[in-house]
Amino acid sequence: MTEKKSGAIERIALTPVPASERQHWISVTLIQAGFMISATSLWTGSIMIDGLSLAQIVIAGIIGYVIVVAICWAQGIMGSDLGVPSIVVATSSFGDRGSQFIVSIADSICCIGWFGINANICGEAFSGLMGECFGIDIPVKVSIIVWGIIMVTTAAIGFNGLKYLNMIAVPIMCVVTIIGVFIVLSGNGFETLTSFVPATNNVTFIGGIDMVIGGFIVGAVLSADYTRYQRTRNDVLKSSFLGILPIGVILLWAGAAFAIVAGSEDLTVIFIGLGIPVLGLLSLILSTWPANSANAYSAGLGFIKVFRCDDKYRVIITFISGLIGTIVGSFEIIYYFEEFLTYLGVVIAPFAGVMLVDYFIIGKGDPGKWAPTKGVNWAGMIALAIGVVAGFVIPYGIVSVNGVIVAGIATIILRKVMPAQQTTTLEDIHITIDE
Repeated sequence: MTEKKSGAIERIALTPVPASERQHWISVTLIQAGFMISATSLWTGSIMIDGLSLAQIVIAGIIGYVIVVAICWAQGIMGSDLGVPSIVVATSSFGDRGSQFIVSIADSICCIGWFGINANICGEAFSGLMGECFGIDIPVKVSIIVWGIIMVTTAAIGFNGLKYLNMIAVPIMCVVTIIGVFIVLSGNGFETLTSFVPATNNVTFIGGIDMVIGGFIVGAVLSADYTRYQRTRNDVLKSSFLGILPIGVILLWAGAAFAIVAGSEDLTVIFIGLGIPVLGLLSLILSTWPANSANAYSAGLGFIKVFRCDDKYRVIITFISGLIGTIVGSFEIIYYFEEFLTYLGVVIAPFAGVMLVDYFIIGKGDPGKWAPTKGVNWAGMIALAIGVVAGFVIPYGIVSVNGVIVAGIATIILRKVMPAQQTTTLEDIHITIDE
């Protein structure tokens, strides 16, 4: 078997990543950190003060991100073991056709939604700060479209584009966050934080955990898209934990602290209030850019599976996915951000429940026992539907976790009582491995 090189512009889409293309775990850690060090993490923290204290936000963040890391690690192991992205891993749990339509479309739509939200945040911040600081009036829609196109260009390059972009963006965002925290804790800021009491109870503690999980559940379920480039399961654990948990909790706290001191959830107002508008603008752009490129990248992989395209079309399909996300973002969907996070957890989390049980319990975590299923794997599809319904109707606990657990249990039961599905190979489902 010859190993296909992806080069500067990645050509590997659905085919297994060869050994020569596998990367150091730090590369994937930077991509995971790029997801976390984003304007949406700050925004989530700023929203959570509408009902939670700073201590409660930190605790909710720790609980939520521990759950996220667990899902990300488990899903990521599949990518590392098999060398293929999430939508190909899902062909065992949901069948080739089930993965092609239901899973790929759902995941791609969610990624496009995230792309629109991030483009919206970046565009609004850019227009607001350019107007406030330099007197240059740029329509928000224009800023969204321009930055959306820039972001999707990086995604079209592929894994290496994401890796190198995060090498630049992650350190800068860390510096800006540290400066912002220093400003917040100086002067009267510390007293403001210590005396803060939520004025409303619009966000509950459980609701806060759901928001944290919802903010990263798509990335967790799709983590195999990136961990397929990792060499070992231990590498997956290191990149999942270090790239997500500490940074995620710090960003939540920082976003909440910034909003409390600035008296606003608007990131533009926050950075102007902190006295670092230009640095804030740079950080917002660099924080939304890597996360959004990753959204377009995963959406592109999903649509390649939907339309059964050859790997060579990854670039153009990724670019089209990003353009769709840019158009969605131009309608300023950021105002539905809180609801979007909640529904994401309910709808997407059960995918992980089915896939984890299929691989680790039924398949005993052995990649040699994994195989695509022909057609539709109805046991997985029905279990997925049950998990989604459970997330909406069970009134207790963490709704996204409820969906994972119920979908997993349903998978075990249904796989026992329903006839076994016929398995096939990657070649037979038109995912060609170079010989």
